[in-house]
Amino acid sequence: MRSSSLVLLNRQLQTVVYVNTVYDIDARDLVHFSYLNYQATFSIRIRVRKSPRLYDPGKDNDINNKVTIITKTFLRYPSVKALLNSTRMFYPKIRIVIADDSRPVEDLQAENTDHYVMPFGAGWFGGRNLALSQVTTPYFLWVDDDYVFVNDTKLEKFVEVLDNTNLDLVSGRVGNRNLMYSKLSILPGDDHGDCLVQGHGHYGRVPGYPHCYLTPKVTNFYMGRTDKVRAVGFDPTYSRYGHTEFFVDAMGRLRMAACEGVRIDHKSSRNKDYNKFRRGGGVSGNYRNIIMRRQYFKDNIHCWIKP
Repeated sequence: MRSSSLVLLNRQLQTVVYVNTVYDIDARDLVHFSYLNYQATFSIRIRVRKSPRLYDPGKDNDINNKVTIITKTFLRYPSVKALLNSTRMFYPKIRIVIADDSRPVEDLQAENTDHYVMPFGAGWFGGRNLALSQVTTPYFLWVDDDYVFVNDTKLEKFVEVLDNTNLDLVSGRVGNRNLMYSKLSILPGDDHGDCLVQGHGHYGRVPGYPHCYLTPKVTNFYMGRTDKVRAVGFDPTYSRYGHTEFFVDAMGRLRMAACEGVRIDHKSSRNKDYNKFRRGGGVSGNYRNIIMRRQYFKDNIHCWIKP
């Protein structure tokens, strides 16, 4: 392409079209441009256009059309029933999804409550996946089965933050504890792997919401964008206990914040059978060794530094 007129040259450049010759849904290419003694190289990202995922909240923006509450229960029916009763005091019409791998089974199915029974001892993170898979609202609220709704459990405050920011997940306070958040990062390592570093603190306040703090790890009481969290998922290897492992998987994929102003109560309840499985019972081999091998291999780490 050659021209003695800059105006005409610019007009010609406006008609240049890049066409890739190899099909891929998400690829990159480099374009090299030279003019006299000047050279420039810039990258092009070629992606298939994705359709949006839209949810209809209804004309009145009813929270019952925007949020589904999900939980996983195991051998703690008195606790999960207390959770259900307390929830109905404040949100009588909101949908609740329960994943349950207890035996014997007690029927929890009711109006606006869906009870999904799993194989016995199927697992903690597997149950989360099941419950989340049944959500049809844009947001979901995760609660443990021994939580209790109180006056400060204002789900509308979570919805407001998610509606007006690019955050994917927001958490609140549990019981009388302080707001919980911590830092996670990966330090590049050598041929043996990287190092996962966990520390105190946060990464600043959310613009427009000074009571919310940016962080990659929060407590087990949070509201998230259904599609975004589904894309990360919960590794079913963690069948007896697990927490940080989900947030490691979500690093760099989910934007999170911990927010003051929303609190849920915690009525801890355990029994002998529950404790047996919580410590790894029902798993072939040493459960802790199994999950550590899984974590270190999957994330290519050889050390985990905690405060």
